[in-house]
Amino acid sequence: MRTVSYLTEHNFPHQVRGKRFPGRILRTVRSQWHAESELPLVRIVTFKHPSLPAEFQNLRLVQVSDVHAGTFMPPSRLARVRELVEALAPDMVVFTGDQLDRRDVDADIFVHGFAGLDAPLGMYGVLGNHDHMAGAQLAIEALTAVGITPLVNRAALLERGRARLLVAGVDDIDAAPGWGPEFGVLQRTAADFRLLLCHQPNGWLRGVQQGAEITLAGHTHGGQITHPGGRLNLARLATPFVVGPYLRNDAILYVSRGVGVSGLLPVRYGAPPEIDLITLRRGLVPAAT
Repeated sequence: MRTVSYLTEHNFPHQVRGKRFPGRILRTVRSQWHAESELPLVRIVTFKHPSLPAEFQNLRLVQVSDVHAGTFMPPSRLARVRELVEALAPDMVVFTGDQLDRRDVDADIFVHGFAGLDAPLGMYGVLGNHDHMAGAQLAIEALTAVGITPLVNRAALLERGRARLLVAGVDDIDAAPGWGPEFGVLQRTAADFRLLLCHQPNGWLRGVQQGAEITLAGHTHGGQITHPGGRLNLARLATPFVVGPYLRNDAILYVSRGVGVSGLLPVRYGAPPEIDLITLRRGLVPAAT
């Protein structure tokens, strides 16, 4: 088995294109070199939004993004990630794409690694561009085998009393003809609050147009190899939304660095792997400063 090493800075800042955002990192774990056998960081974030129903106050969800199950992410390491998610005891778990790396055998690796995971309000997932490389239908079947509800242009409605929270997902924005995102899924069901899962952050504003209050994305790996502090980040060649939270009026985007690696160089530098524990609370959205 090949080793994946993660080079990270000692304390990474939480920034929005150089501007501090009130959603804080409350805790980070691990620093310096990371061997593939180690766990990712846990980034703990709280988002406030005035439209969140009181019945869903303090909803806790874990976002797992860009697993890239495959050569550099074997079942043994995925099982350790699963155990970390279970230890956080979230209400819900969401997978925001690229569960598989690119081979059809990666589906078996993903299933064996995450088998047994569960959450009280369910687990939901969308496809990323690498899932399409492995085979979209195969990637959907892998999600289903783990017990994750595939939200490929579909939505799940959570109800508490009279409050209705919609968890919607869209297909990857670069999917092949015959596939692709349908952001209108956000409007097919009446809801008080809409949470969107979209693998690529460049789909965020299309979701906002359809009423998404909060969008969770991945894809960028935070740059994967970047100058500590974010002054040089190749991901910015593809998107202005590289890592962390972004704000447009009251609409929030959150981009996770994700867990795995892609490409010929299985290394992270300045962009440590992470899963994200997100708490939703009712309140005014703080302005970026």
